Amino acid sequence: MKTTNPLPLEAVEAVRGAVEALGLELCHIEWKSGRRGALLLYVDRDGGVTLDDCEQASRAASAVLDPLEASLPSYVLEVSSPGLDRPLWTIEDCVRFAGRRVDVRMRQPVEGTSRVKGMLETVAGDRLTVLDEDRKRRYTIQFGDVKRARLVPEL
Repeated sequence: MKTTNPLPLEAVEAVRGAVEALGLELCHIEWKSGRRGALLLYVDRDGGVTLDDCEQASRAASAVLDPLEASLPSYVLEVSSPGLDRPLWTIEDCVRFAGRRVDVRMRQPVEGTSRVKGMLETVAGDRLTVLDEDRKRRYTIQFGDVKRARLVPEL
């Protein structure tokens, strides 16, 4: 079960700065609750990340977060790459990856379908235009209606 991120905004920005100082992008922070919470950091860079990159990012984030330990719920810090099928968490991610193949699932059906897989052609405001290659038609989807969007790996 996911819950709200317990990190104060200042801590998030400090973690972002520490990760970016390593030449990495902090793509997303996710908090998972449970018996022991998990704070997941997703990092990336052009050409992908290595295990060593994740270890360095973990040490840098820990240096920022350790002083806050008393004010945070118990958690395990996990750092990983978003993967080849990287989620598109924000509209900015969609703008960045326009022109790439995506797999989009909607909360409610849009134009008769709840899943579109194809080329992310344009992003205008909060609307995505995806050319579904199988159906040979374009779909315009409001970003707020997206349940999940991921890149389709290009191998």
